[in-house]
Amino acid sequence: MRRRPVVLMLAMCAPLSLAPAQSRAYYEQTYLPAPYNFALRYWFPAVDGLFNSFDYGHSILYETLWRAPNAPNDELDGKQFRFITTRLLPHPPGVPLDEAAIAPNWNKLAPEILMTFDWAHMLHRQLYDIWSDDRIPPSAKDDKVRQAVSYYRSRPALALSSKPKTMDLMEGQPYSLAFRKRFPRYNGLIWSYHWLQMVLYDALMVPRATRQQAVDEVVGRFWAMLDQSGEKLPTMMPQSAAIAPCFSERYPEAAIIFDNLHALHDVVSDILANPVVPHHRKRQVLLDAAARYRDSTSSVTSVDEWRTMSLDMGIANMGGRTTASSACPTP
Repeated sequence: MRRRPVVLMLAMCAPLSLAPAQSRAYYEQTYLPAPYNFALRYWFPAVDGLFNSFDYGHSILYETLWRAPNAPNDELDGKQFRFITTRLLPHPPGVPLDEAAIAPNWNKLAPEILMTFDWAHMLHRQLYDIWSDDRIPPSAKDDKVRQAVSYYRSRPALALSSKPKTMDLMEGQPYSLAFRKRFPRYNGLIWSYHWLQMVLYDALMVPRATRQQAVDEVVGRFWAMLDQSGEKLPTMMPQSAAIAPCFSERYPEAAIIFDNLHALHDVVSDILANPVVPHHRKRQVLLDAAARYRDSTSSVTSVDEWRTMSLDMGIANMGGRTTASSACPTP
């Protein structure tokens, strides 16, 4: 209720020709209503808690880079890395965090991108729930996934493309690679998040009798990465087709959306970290980058090339496969 005067004031100040379109594009919207919602939280609360912590890791990263563009290496690779790996992740919050409260300045800079991330993370959660809920028979899982993806795509102002993008869009721009060079350990931490988010799917897709064991292996492998030296973290951005082949083969559209999501996370970090983009230009460059990851025409490659590119980057460099993923044939 307290938000209404602010929203009304903004609407009154906006040009009449833009206000309706902005309202349709950016109003808050939650999960597709379904009885399976929050099944992951019920059956695998330890994993759900880790995902809640991940929200902090992304938000404090963007807040730091925007508020203190000249932040020393130790701010993220030292202080924040230690806090996240030794305190936050071992004792995660029980519910998703309010990212706008963690990163208020970042939120004011590019709320459209925050909503883009939130909308894709919601799809992640919904697909985990579908595969965590054994009330849904295996024969009905695919239809539920299609419904969730269709619901996700119903918001074109936020939905990322299901067409694979070339690596040049992430690594060939004037601002590219800045973040990983300045903050290699924190960058590896973010990539470990993305590794867990994808390999979990293959673990959830095994038969029920072995599912808990498969999920426990994923979580154990994740914790093994978090050595304080940073030497066990991924050194290449995890690619779905390489580390989660079961999920990617069965649901390539969703896997590509998530690869585009994770690439956009990297691009946002690079834009904020690289002084080649002046402070007053950051917002526009961020919005332009997000638009390219939403469209299905620019920097597009084929699905076959996407799979080949993923494998060429080296599975071990991305964090490797788990037992559940290794059971699927290499594309």
